[in-house]
Amino acid sequence: MSVDKHDENIIELLGPHDVIGQALGVLMAEHDLSRDAAFEMLVQGSTDSHQKVRRVAERIIEESLTPGLRPPP
Repeated sequence: MSVDKHDENIIELLGPHDVIGQALGVLMAEHDLSRDAAFEMLVQGSTDSHQKVRRVAERIIEESLTPGLRPPP
């Protein structure tokens, strides 16, 4: 998975809460979830991957910014 420098800069400019909030928005839009359900999905992804919630959120954003990384719905 390759993210260009522009995408990295966008993510870096966002604070930790903004990154998580943006990832929640992506999950809500893609999966038609409530905010609470999206947060549960984010936390479950963190648990399953043994990564911090912020890192999982960053990956969700990176994938949403990079066409072709996500499979079609």
